[in-house]
Amino acid sequence: MRKLLIADDEANIREGLKVIIDWDELGYSFDCEASDGPGALELIQSNDPDLVLMDIHMPFINGIDVIRQARDNGYKGKFIILSGYSDFAFAKAAIRYGVTDYLTKPIDEDELMDVVNRINKDLEKESSINGQNDIMQYKAKDTVINELITGICHDDMPKAALDKEGLKKLGLYADAYQVALYETYQGNVSPEYSLKDLLNIFIPSDEYAHTTIDGRDAILLLGKKAIRQFERFLEHYNYRPLQKGSPLYSIFLTYGEIVDSPDKVCESYNSALELCRRRFFCSEDAHTFGFNQLPGKDVRLKHIDALSGKEYCIKLCGYIQIASIDKFRQSLMELDSDVRICDMNEDEIRLFLTDIVLQIKEQINRTYPECMEYFDGNSQLIEQIKTRFYLYEIVKYIDSMCTKAIQNIRSKSGAESAIEDVVSYIDHNYAQSLTLEEVAPLFGYNSVYFGKLFSKEMNISFNSYLNEKRMIEAKKLLRDSELKVYEIAARVGYNDVDYFSKKFKNSEGKSPADYRRSSRIGGQK
Repeated sequence: MRKLLIADDEANIREGLKVIIDWDELGYSFDCEASDGPGALELIQSNDPDLVLMDIHMPFINGIDVIRQARDNGYKGKFIILSGYSDFAFAKAAIRYGVTDYLTKPIDEDELMDVVNRINKDLEKESSINGQNDIMQYKAKDTVINELITGICHDDMPKAALDKEGLKKLGLYADAYQVALYETYQGNVSPEYSLKDLLNIFIPSDEYAHTTIDGRDAILLLGKKAIRQFERFLEHYNYRPLQKGSPLYSIFLTYGEIVDSPDKVCESYNSALELCRRRFFCSEDAHTFGFNQLPGKDVRLKHIDALSGKEYCIKLCGYIQIASIDKFRQSLMELDSDVRICDMNEDEIRLFLTDIVLQIKEQINRTYPECMEYFDGNSQLIEQIKTRFYLYEIVKYIDSMCTKAIQNIRSKSGAESAIEDVVSYIDHNYAQSLTLEEVAPLFGYNSVYFGKLFSKEMNISFNSYLNEKRMIEAKKLLRDSELKVYEIAARVGYNDVDYFSKKFKNSEGKSPADYRRSSRIGGQK
């Protein structure tokens, strides 16, 4: 049985937590409870519980300081933070001490059950990894491989094992090295194939070494030939989009730079490891992440705090309330770009975005309560953002909820704002292949209905407005640039230069070439 400690200054809350779920069935024995910070810290040190339910606001020593002191004293167990309100600063502070689970009062039974079950899985996984590491230390070659990759020396490993002759004896000496790390593309889905099995098709097994480091599979490529073959392997990812269910689809792969000596292998590993830590920022369907995609050392990280979150909330809420999908999405993309280069880690970003969405939801509820049906409940919303694997998934999730709210508001406010959004969309995207059938659904309308609505409000059809916009831009380029006609055609959305020339002549009464000539001679605008 695992040991449980409940720390809260209110006796009725402690009693409620004891019975809210069946702790015995979840594998926990209720050993102790604390009503203040010093008592909680003493019990953590003396009983070493596996799980602590800790209220943030404890007498004498607050919950965050209890956690900090416990970690400083070597406590490795799990914490669930209990708070009476959503507080970004406290949550961010807790993250620094390894706390990733927090619940707001009153505690929801199902939410607590889900969190404890997830913690149980983490504890089981950590126990399994520790058991594997205990076995690995008795395998000399694997230990050398680990030491070579990580650059961390083991006291029980002879230094000679890592010199040139020692590496040659183990088949680990080469003229070049590169480290690749791999995980599953979706962390909660086991891969059907291992990277080692797939590599065997491209690289002989004696030209690379395979090991496990901190629960992550690692490949050490040995020699320039193996590295060239690995590059061929990577081409299979970049040649065409991968289909779900294919062997390669289940793998997410990072790789560090190529190095020329054993003592530099750890540099390649550290690059690959940093890319694993940054996979949260990968674009959709990205299965490989190379060292050349790391931010440069001269890139200055942007500082984001709770005040920044409030500013974003005000801006996003404003665009929701005026029913502007275009401006809302533009601001959401700005938020996405900012968090990609900010000074917060992945867990802090999740909390930051959660805080923004909760504020948006609260503010929209005051002015448009009927829109609440489009937002998930707070517990579900927090869980959804917490468990999404990639940043782009979180952004899509936020966009989906808020866009539905915007469409509801727009349906009650009339067509004007919708038309303004479409016009803005055309003005910014005229160079793309736009059709009414593609654009109308983006704004929540049937294409036939919206085509009539657009013509009524603008006194011009959708296609005619798009064509006029393209012609205006084409004339600017003909007058003010030296681009060739076919280049201008492509710039304004026409892949076929002959079709562009025909449309231009119908609009302006002369060919693009004649227009350029006459405008420069006569100063035509």
